[in-house]
Amino acid sequence: MAEEASSEPQWLTEKWLEPKLRVYFKNESLKLEKLEIRPAVAKGENYASVMNRVEVEFSTKDSLEKSTITFLAKSTFSDKDPASDLLSDYGIYTREMDMYEQILPYLADLVHEELGDSRKLFAGTVSVDREKNCIIFEDLSLEHYKVASRLEKLDLEHTHLLLERLATFHAAAAVLAERRPGIFERNYDRGFFNKHTRGYEPIMQNLLQALSRSLELNPDLKQRYQDKINRLINNVMDYGEKSTSGDPHDFITLCHGDLWTTNVMFQYDEQGHPNNVILIDFQFSVWNSPAIDLHYLFSTSIQENLRWKRQPELVQFYYYKLKDSLKKLNYTGQIPSLFDFQQQFQNRAFYAVFSSLIFEPCMLYTGKEKASIEQGLSGSESGLRFRNSVYEAQHIQDKLPLVLPFLDQLGLLDEM
Repeated sequence: MAEEASSEPQWLTEKWLEPKLRVYFKNESLKLEKLEIRPAVAKGENYASVMNRVEVEFSTKDSLEKSTITFLAKSTFSDKDPASDLLSDYGIYTREMDMYEQILPYLADLVHEELGDSRKLFAGTVSVDREKNCIIFEDLSLEHYKVASRLEKLDLEHTHLLLERLATFHAAAAVLAERRPGIFERNYDRGFFNKHTRGYEPIMQNLLQALSRSLELNPDLKQRYQDKINRLINNVMDYGEKSTSGDPHDFITLCHGDLWTTNVMFQYDEQGHPNNVILIDFQFSVWNSPAIDLHYLFSTSIQENLRWKRQPELVQFYYYKLKDSLKKLNYTGQIPSLFDFQQQFQNRAFYAVFSSLIFEPCMLYTGKEKASIEQGLSGSESGLRFRNSVYEAQHIQDKLPLVLPFLDQLGLLDEM
C-alpha cells in the first residue's frame, strides 16, 4: 500500500529542473519560463510518496513559440515525517530509482523486440535524482491514460487486460534474471514481509486491533471471528514472512509488490474499451512468487463477483499468458504446470489476509480523518479515530460478512 498528497518539495524549483529538462530534450538552449506545481493524487490514493504534477513552459533558440508540457514528480517525505524512516528501512526509494534506471528499460526492450508488442508497459523517465530521491516521469494523462476507480474496482475486461500485461512483465523479468544473473540479488528482497525489517508491524497490528473493535458492531461476527483476529494481531508478521518465504519448486520472478488500482493506468479506444494498461509505482517490487501479486490484486482491486467466484479461472487466464510469454522469450527454466501453479497460488494465500483485512479498508477510505502512514502508527486521538473510522465505514461493515468467512474457510484465520 503504497501518504496523502503533501505540499510541494521546497527544492523543486526552476533552477533545479531546468538542467534536467535540457538533458531530456537534448537542447542546451532550453530556458524554463514558468513552473507550476500541484498535487497529483487525491486523498486515499497514495501512502508511500509525494506525487506532484509539474507544468512547465519553456523556450528554445530554435523555436519561435514557447512550449508547455506536464510531468509527474515523485519524491520522498521530508525527514521529519514519521513515514520517512519506516519506508527507508524497506529500501523503497533506492529500489524504484534502480528500477527506472536499470530494470524497466531492459524489460521494455524485451517486450517490444522479442514479443513484438509495441504497447507501453511503463511510464517513460525524464530524470532520476538520487540526492533528492526524486523521479520525474512523463505524464501519461497526456496520452489519455487514467487510473480506474479504487471504489468501483475493475470489471472482467479491465482485469483480463491487466493480467495479460502483468504476465508479460513477470515473464520478461524472469528472462532478464536468466540473462543477467544476480541482477535482482540486491535490495529486491524487501517486500511488506521480509527478514530485514518489520517496520509495518505496528501499523498492521493497530489496524487489526481497530478491526477487532469494529466487530462489536456485529454480534455474530464478533462471536465467530474476534478471537481469531485477536490472535492474528501478534502473528501477522510471522505468517506473512512464512507466506513469502522461498520454495525451491516455485516459479519465482520480479513481482510488482503493490499491485492495486492506483498503481496501474488504463488507455481506452474510441468505444470506451481498455486497450492498454501500464504499471506504475515500483517501490515495493520484490523477487518472489507472482502469486503474491495475484492475491494482492484480487483482494484489493477487482469487483466482488470476480473476487469471490472466479479466482481459479483468473489464475488460469494469467497462467496461460505467462506460459506463452515465457516460451516466446526462450525462457530456459522450469515452467510449472497449471496444477502446480494453482498450488503455488494456494500456498501463498495468507497474502490475501493482510491485503483484505488491513490494506483494502485503508484503500477504500473516504472518511474525514487524515489518511496517512503516521495515522496508522500514532497512538493519538486522531490516529485512533482514523483507524476506527476505517472499519466502522458502512461499506466495510457490509463487506466483512463476505471476506471473513471466505478467509476463514481456507484456514487462513487459524494458527499457521
